Amino acid sequence: MSRRSRNAARKRKKFKRMFISIFAIAVIGGIVFFFASDCFEETKTNFLENSYPQKYSEYVEKAAEDYNLEQSLIYAVIRTESNFNPDAESSAGACGIMQIMPSSFEWLQTKRGEEGQYTEEDLFDPEICIDYGAYFLKYLYDYYGDERSAVAAYNAGFVVSDWLEDSRYSSDGETLIEIPYSETSDYVDKVESAKEMYIKLYYS
Repeated sequence: MSRRSRNAARKRKKFKRMFISIFAIAVIGGIVFFFASDCFEETKTNFLENSYPQKYSEYVEKAAEDYNLEQSLIYAVIRTESNFNPDAESSAGACGIMQIMPSSFEWLQTKRGEEGQYTEEDLFDPEICIDYGAYFLKYLYDYYGDERSAVAAYNAGFVVSDWLEDSRYSSDGETLIEIPYSETSDYVDKVESAKEMYIKLYYS
């Protein structure tokens, strides 16, 4: 074999080894990327599910069925109100996992024909607080006929009726185009965002 032929053969072998190496790197890279992507998605999903948990699901499911509400809405309100802390108590005096005011609790008991059945301390029982919180949400939903208005009223009370009568905040007297209280506006945005995330994670 001539020198030129030997050089050509070495070049072909070198090219072949280079091609095999590049191919192997590409395959390994693809495998690593696949598993890394899969791992990332799983980690992301786990993180979101931990951030948007379904704690006290037995009480939420029952309340949703009893009052014909979406579970995602109840979870969203709980997350926004107390982040699932049954012992939560606000500076204004709202109590429990759904942050119900004691005066509202008494009024709701009267509405349900259960006046005097429970005390303020019972609001720290998740089962009772979720039941009454969901009942209140349903009452507000039926009263206003609009979820956004109902959620706003859960935070701000029946002043929502005044907003709906004001053309600056409502164009039809039924839906709010603007919420004048920044606290309530932020609250409604948080509940709506959390509800969307619950639907995406668990109900879509």
